[in-house]
Amino acid sequence: MCSTPKPKQKVKGKKSTNVVSILSQMNAEQRKQFAERANAASERREIEEQKAILEQTQIDLNKAHTSLKKNTMASKPWHYWLINASFSEIFQTLLHKKYAMK
Repeated sequence: MCSTPKPKQKVKGKKSTNVVSILSQMNAEQRKQFAERANAASERREIEEQKAILEQTQIDLNKAHTSLKKNTMASKPWHYWLINASFSEIFQTLLHKKYAMK
């Protein structure tokens, strides 16, 4: 029967130290104030995350809407735009084409 070899050096383990939490050193009033501040900070973080998600969703919706609008205008014939356009849009388009030709 073979036995496993034994190490020549003694294996040293970590010494256990007494770890005392921050809250255990506080009295009841200080713990209450600490909890209130921590809860307020947590709520602020959650609100900021929700705002960021909402803003990103709004940006995505705007991009989708713009893309859809461009595709809709591209798929319609030019006289469709002429019928639905206001006089100012027609006038501006004609002026821009005139300046582009010069």
